[in-house]
Amino acid sequence: MKLPGFLKKDSFVLGAVFGIVLPVVFYLFLLLVDQLVLELFNRHLTHKHHLLYLLSTVVNLLPVRHYLIKLKLEKTGLGILAVTAILILVYFFLFFKQ
Repeated sequence: MKLPGFLKKDSFVLGAVFGIVLPVVFYLFLLLVDQLVLELFNRHLTHKHHLLYLLSTVVNLLPVRHYLIKLKLEKTGLGILAVTAILILVYFFLFFKQ
């Protein structure tokens, strides 16, 4: 798969942008699918919508692998990984505080 030139930069900022944008887009996609399932079958994918937030962070595994292993762009891969770790920590602080 050929990537445009600006996506082949080894930049922590590019990785951070990917790490934020991809989960947001995937979360919106999951919400859309959830609404579709609700309209068609009168059921939600899950009764706990915060699980969709956690599931949306999984999409970052694909670009992390692509940037770290295939392209050998460590800064970009680590940027994605750092943002993913922060998103998961935010999830646990927000939804499992006591």
